[in-house]
Order: sequence, then C-alpha cells, then structure tokens
Amino acid sequence: MTIFWIFCAILGVLALIVLLIAYICYRMAFYLPRVEMAPDEIPLPAGDEYVPYHDRMRTWVREARALPQEGVEIRSFDGLRLRGVYYEYAPGAPIELMFHGYRGTAERDLSGGVQRCFALGHSALLVDQRGCGGSEGHAATFGVREHRDCMSWIAFLIRRFGPEVRIILTGI
Repeated sequence: MTIFWIFCAILGVLALIVLLIAYICYRMAFYLPRVEMAPDEIPLPAGDEYVPYHDRMRTWVREARALPQEGVEIRSFDGLRLRGVYYEYAPGAPIELMFHGYRGTAERDLSGGVQRCFALGHSALLVDQRGCGGSEGHAATFGVREHRDCMSWIAFLIRRFGPEVRIILTGI
C-alpha cells in the first residue's frame, strides 16, 4: 500500500509542476502588465534592434501629438473601456482603423501611420487594443476577443459617420 501512496505523491508533485509551468507560460505570453507613463513621455520599444529607429519614432509621436485629434472610447462586448485617438484629414475622407502590434500601443506603433494616412487623403483612428495603452484589460487573446473589438470599432464609425463611411482596416 505504501508504494501506491508514493506513486500518488509523485503524480501530485508532477501535476503541480505542470500547472506552475503552464501559469508561468500564460503570464509570459498573454498577461499585459499596466505601464504608467508621464503625459510627455514617449513610448519606445525595448531591444537593440529598435535603437536605430528611436529618433524617427520620437519624431512621429511628436508630430501626431501636435495634430488636431479627438480621444474616443467604446465599450467592448465584455464591458471593457477601449480607447482610441481620431485624426480627421477632411470631412468625408476614408477612415483607416489602425490596430497596433503585440504588447504595443497605438501611439508607439502607429503614430507614423497618421502622416501616411494624411498623404493618402485618409483620416485615421488609432486604437489601443484591450490591455494596452489607455484601454482596459489585462490579457491578449490573439483574436479570440479582439476580432469582436474590431467589429465594435467599425460599428462606432458607422454610428458616428453614417452607413456610407469608407473604412480601411490596417494594423501590425
């Protein structure tokens, strides 16, 4: 009978180790910790591969901040407050609905896109995805919930600008 209990103890310890590793992997991949920044601070990605681009990224952020803009927000299907910034090129212009990359923010990843939109005659709506930037939430779900957030942003644009609004989806 003691061999049975030793076997059960070993299985229990192995199960705990597997659960601990799974939790650590979840935290590393999906959990998005809140990063508080001063209003005048410019978010830049970490890593040596980004250093050559930091000066240009700072310029893009400063240029976007200097443009007329409007902060907007919606509620997600599960009650989170999602925020974005709208830059109008001209009334009636097509609107690029822009989504940032994994662990990014709209301002950091998409500020350079505002000037591109304006050069093409488009307005831009840069949105912070759930758990990032000014939006609520703590986990990235890699499209499981974000696709519904995208649909909510599209519905917002249609309500605000009418059913004839031209929407272009872009992102990283």
